[in-house]
Amino acid sequence: MNLVNAAKRGLILALAGLVAAGGAPPGLAKPKPPPVIYAPPPPPPMPDVSLGSRFVAAAGAYDSYVRDAAAISPAFSDAGDVGAALRAGAAYEPAQLRVGMVAYAAVAALTDSAFVADVRRAGATADERYAIVARIFADPRNVFAFADSRRAAGLAKAALAAQGMRLFNQGNAVKQAAYTIQHQSWSLADVPDREGRAATVKRLSSSQRSSSGSETAALDLMIGGELPAGADLDPAAPPHSGLVVRAVALAALAAIGQAGDDAAPRLGWLADDYFLDHCLAEAKLALYECLAVAKPNYEDVFCLGQHAMKDTGACVVNGAGSTVPIEIIPAALKIAPAHIAAHRAVRRKRTS
Repeated sequence: MNLVNAAKRGLILALAGLVAAGGAPPGLAKPKPPPVIYAPPPPPPMPDVSLGSRFVAAAGAYDSYVRDAAAISPAFSDAGDVGAALRAGAAYEPAQLRVGMVAYAAVAALTDSAFVADVRRAGATADERYAIVARIFADPRNVFAFADSRRAAGLAKAALAAQGMRLFNQGNAVKQAAYTIQHQSWSLADVPDREGRAATVKRLSSSQRSSSGSETAALDLMIGGELPAGADLDPAAPPHSGLVVRAVALAALAAIGQAGDDAAPRLGWLADDYFLDHCLAEAKLALYECLAVAKPNYEDVFCLGQHAMKDTGACVVNGAGSTVPIEIIPAALKIAPAHIAAHRAVRRKRTS
């Protein structure tokens, strides 16, 4: 019983202490610590202008092929020269060349500093960059909402058209050499190892081409907005082909750092082009068929100039939305003898 009373007394004393504490003067109560307010994390920095290594490598391979093929000289001296030139002219894989064309045109568009600056201004925050990506994925033509975008498209078109015409014109010179070298005895001899030569051309046509470090370095300078020494990129007039529009859209994504290696798998559709695929496939098929029936060396020169070089160059020019010159071959009008006799009979009837 004493233990119960003792417990009651302890509880009463404890309650009395709480009441006393609650009624204590305010100055004796401990103040609550102020809440800790943490500063928000800084926004992510604006990404640098960048284009994925896959696109840069393809652009370098395209540029390398055009330079090598356009440098083929029509001054052939023997069958060895023809064989080496044929390998240089055929050394591209169509799908890689297509991707390289789009990437190279995008790099040319990135040399327009006003275009790049406006895209970066519009994509200053992560949300704004996402909105730009969404608009381009919805329709690449939305890229023309940015300042100077049409000039950037003109630069892309001019870069491709100039390279394509260089290849086309040099192919024309090589094709003409197929006729002028026929006074040289070696040109009339049969092509050595015709089957091996055809197999080599087909192998080169299905092999990926690599680009050198110097070509990649030059492209990196262009991506940063610096033109190589001696470069002349005057914008071409519209209209702009679908390939050029998609190239400028790719450039806009690169301008806000949304076309790097991590994004490359999602951007492959920007490098698709039905016309170019069909055109390059036709050029390769015509080359294979030409080589299949060519026997003397001068016929190989014709196949090289017409199908490996001129046809490919025309694909590049037309893919850029430009045109190649129309070849007009004058020929005498041939009238069948029966038509001539009928014409004379009509004249005699009229004059009688």
